[in-house]
Amino acid sequence: MKKLIAFFLFSAFSLAISAQQLPDYTNYPSLLFQLNPAYTGTRSHIDARITYRKQWVGFENAPETQSLGLHSRLWKGKLGAGFNLFQDITGPTKRVNYSFSTAYHIIFPDVELSVGAGMTFNKYFLDGTKMTTHWTGDKAVDSWLLEYDKTKNVTAGVLLYNDRFHFGLGVLNLINNHSDFYENHPDTTKKSVVTFHPHYYFTCGYVFHGHPDYVWENNLMGLYVIGMPITLHYNLRLHYREKFMVGATWRLKDAIAVQAGYTFLNRYQVIYSYDIGISRLHSGHGGTHEFMIGYRMNLGEDKNGYRNHDQFQRQKYNIF
Repeated sequence: MKKLIAFFLFSAFSLAISAQQLPDYTNYPSLLFQLNPAYTGTRSHIDARITYRKQWVGFENAPETQSLGLHSRLWKGKLGAGFNLFQDITGPTKRVNYSFSTAYHIIFPDVELSVGAGMTFNKYFLDGTKMTTHWTGDKAVDSWLLEYDKTKNVTAGVLLYNDRFHFGLGVLNLINNHSDFYENHPDTTKKSVVTFHPHYYFTCGYVFHGHPDYVWENNLMGLYVIGMPITLHYNLRLHYREKFMVGATWRLKDAIAVQAGYTFLNRYQVIYSYDIGISRLHSGHGGTHEFMIGYRMNLGEDKNGYRNHDQFQRQKYNIF
């Protein structure tokens, strides 16, 4: 049964049909600039994140993702620049993707409007030696070859935000391009095509407190890819003195998750989350683990002319 389900999942990723084709993150509130280039440079310091996600523990060939992201604010707060790299392995497929993003920030008295764009470069591997087909003459798979193809794409997004709320819309894989496997390989006549579809991310959030030591952070994300139902994520975090953090995540018809984090030396943050599956697939795996390490460094007014605590007139929060 596991092999059958794994084959179905691979088919959903590999054939010319619509499906989610980008990694999913439980700690997405800390990784928003990877979902929307308009979030690039929304902090007045250098912000770096390393993430490791092991999905569906115990399920053979389940997705495994590693990512590294870095972005910062430049030019007196008017410009943001960032870089992101991720590797996603699912069964016989592996994707290595790196991207560059930039955003222009229009500064108003107590809010900012950000417009962002980016370029992505993707290397998609298809390992036929890890696949078993029911028909040896399958025209789409060569079980003797490890093949790959390179593609480029673009991203775009807009964002309205301050330190208390944010509303954003980002589009990844804006161009409907595709990877062609075996097309020019001299040792095979097989042919396989993976088509990439735009991913639309709507994100919003609000931060409030009833006591100076406790800050509640709410985040909602909706993902739409043509041909599949809208995916909804809700994340609620409680920060204590902006040092300790606990939270919970609900993913529509898929999983609920718990998370905890700690910020130390005012520069480093670690977060761990554990997903508990609630879909029909939950009985076949032992949940999902995700780790994130964050680092920030304030640039200061002397270096970029933009003071962190004067960013908004009614500044309240400086959550990591």
